[in-house]
Amino acid sequence: MDTVLDIRATRPRRDGIAVDRALTARQLLTHHVVLQERPTPDRLTVLVAVNPCPPERTALAALVDDPRTLVEVFEAHRALRGALDWPTLLDLLTPLRPRHYSVSSSPATDPGHADLMVSLLEAQARSGLGTYTGVGSGHLHTVKPGDAVLARVQPCREAFRIDDSAPVVMVAAGTGLAPFRGAIADRRARLASGAELPPAVCYFGCDAPDADYLHAEEHHAAEAAGAVSLRPAFSAAPVDGVTFVQHRIAAEADEVWELLRAGARVYVCGDGSRMAPGVREAFRTLYRDRTPDADEATAERWLNELIADGRYVEDVYAAG
Repeated sequence: MDTVLDIRATRPRRDGIAVDRALTARQLLTHHVVLQERPTPDRLTVLVAVNPCPPERTALAALVDDPRTLVEVFEAHRALRGALDWPTLLDLLTPLRPRHYSVSSSPATDPGHADLMVSLLEAQARSGLGTYTGVGSGHLHTVKPGDAVLARVQPCREAFRIDDSAPVVMVAAGTGLAPFRGAIADRRARLASGAELPPAVCYFGCDAPDADYLHAEEHHAAEAAGAVSLRPAFSAAPVDGVTFVQHRIAAEADEVWELLRAGARVYVCGDGSRMAPGVREAFRTLYRDRTPDADEATAERWLNELIADGRYVEDVYAAG
């Protein structure tokens, strides 16, 4: 693992792996490539071609929808261990891509400090072999005070920038609260400077008030200062039948509708596989219930118009 590799490309590649620099095999496999990815059919074809063992070649050629990672497939076929040279292996491995996190703090509070909200992704591997740990969250989970983290700060998408020009409806679940924490801190600082702000409500989903209600004291103080109206939903401790954020939006639909009529912008951040579709349906239902003769197609067009006008903006990710 301490073998030094000098990797050079015959032609520039945007997806190249550590091109034109020397590094150890350990550094390459730890910091520059993805090892938890399932092999594509094309990569399996390469493994079949280089494997010198006929029974293993047959087994590899027969793999269809195999849940194992490339490393697990490699380890299960011992003849591959001496069959792959470094150039072939590098072509099989995917370069590690950057992980993106929303800054969850405000420069109005401390311009030299940036916070992140990171939830450790840890679950049984799809193959059933051990535990899958998220690459970015797993790395940050091991970082200790004083360690250096390679990162850069970029401006948020202009469409997701929350200003004072209209009422705001923020909707989040889990660490999707991150950008809204910064926005709420911004609003609190502007209020303290004497600014007058339009209403802002924040729907936030978590498990329970004493479990993962992130930065609860800070947000309650911001609410007391008039910067935001908090609307939590606790999936493990439902109140009045409200389990998820979309349920609370539905329960408070009259108020949300009035905010929309006043020009409110809606911002949704968090899980894109379950939460975001549920929130979209809550808004479509809200429109149908308050618009004579509106059907599903009409509600869909209305929501699409909000999106096109920049009044309904999502910043979501696929869970898992």
